[in-house]
Amino acid sequence: MTLTFPSVPVICSVLVAGPAFLDCQGEPANAKAEPPALTTKLVIDGEHFSFHTIRDPQQGGLAVGAFAAPEKWRINSQVVWDYQHTESPVTYSYSAENPGNEEAFFGYPPLQFFTLRPDYNLNRPGQNYLGWVFEREAQPPAQILLTFVRQLRAGQANLKVIGVKDLPGLPAAFKIPPTDNHHGLGLKVTYELKGKPVEEEFYAVSFSGNVPYDGPQGRTWEPKWGLGYLHSFRAPLGTLDKRRPVFAASAKSFRSNPAWEKRKAAIVAYLADQYQRQLQAGYDSIAAAGRLSRQISANNDAMIASIDRQLAASRASSGGSGAPAARSSMDKYDDYIRGVDTTDDPYWGTSQHSINEQYHWTDGYGSYRNSNDPSYDPNRNENGNWQIMQPTR
Repeated sequence: MTLTFPSVPVICSVLVAGPAFLDCQGEPANAKAEPPALTTKLVIDGEHFSFHTIRDPQQGGLAVGAFAAPEKWRINSQVVWDYQHTESPVTYSYSAENPGNEEAFFGYPPLQFFTLRPDYNLNRPGQNYLGWVFEREAQPPAQILLTFVRQLRAGQANLKVIGVKDLPGLPAAFKIPPTDNHHGLGLKVTYELKGKPVEEEFYAVSFSGNVPYDGPQGRTWEPKWGLGYLHSFRAPLGTLDKRRPVFAASAKSFRSNPAWEKRKAAIVAYLADQYQRQLQAGYDSIAAAGRLSRQISANNDAMIASIDRQLAASRASSGGSGAPAARSSMDKYDDYIRGVDTTDDPYWGTSQHSINEQYHWTDGYGSYRNSNDPSYDPNRNENGNWQIMQPTR
């Protein structure tokens, strides 16, 4: 099913920096710009923003990441681990809702699908295997998004699809490397929420790939596809266009915690190793994943302790003898949340500067110049011996 927009406001808009948005061709209005520095108060359309942390209760309350939202809005987040899904064991979602009306921002887990070539009819369509849902044939991204929205909002009265639109600039807005396998799209609907008419726009970046496997039966292929960076904006009918900058700021602001990403990678590696052990013991793929999940659930503390030891050993081995201690992932995450770059500074040892500028210069005596112009050099028109500072490792 192909949908196109009738004569309605175009929904191509994702924040690139400040009030700059993707134009209707999907090109960044300011491709070099960065999100607003968090060292200064962010205010958009009268809304004062603050950062909110998404925490992972199953991993000791470790921060998954953080996102900006109007400080008076209600914040919710959920992190779910399923060790039976050995390839993709964790998902998270988050939202911010205006207590004064129907406005809301939602961030959703990715939608992940796969098929097999050749298909030996061993898998059931619609069933989740190791974190990916099996389907006989790949569906177009617009159809995947439409199905998701209809299921998500199935209980709402008078649900109407206004249309979908390709957004070729959306991957770049989220700093996804440009490839032929990533495409942005948006979908707009209207419905009634508790008797009040609302409009909601959904955005996503599609992805696809083809993974080869070699085994006793020769080479098989596992095409994978789906939607990531899935989020939506909701507002009272007729007001979303005006309030889109508020929603877009939240969509663009999410920042992942490197420490949590390392823990996730370590758990995925642990699950992959244990899953292979189950297969070698003679269990089929479904039974192996289920047995592994039950074992971990019964001994969750032991698994977490094992991951802790592994990460601690990795941190210890990364520090070279006699070399200055590297900044930890938490140090870097703290910089990320506050919107600063930490640089090697001959005056202070290190100094911090807004990420709004990419290049940071010092005269070595506590004076600084910051710029986004790669050709800028304060030595050309200022006294002193200015040096460009490098990021602290």
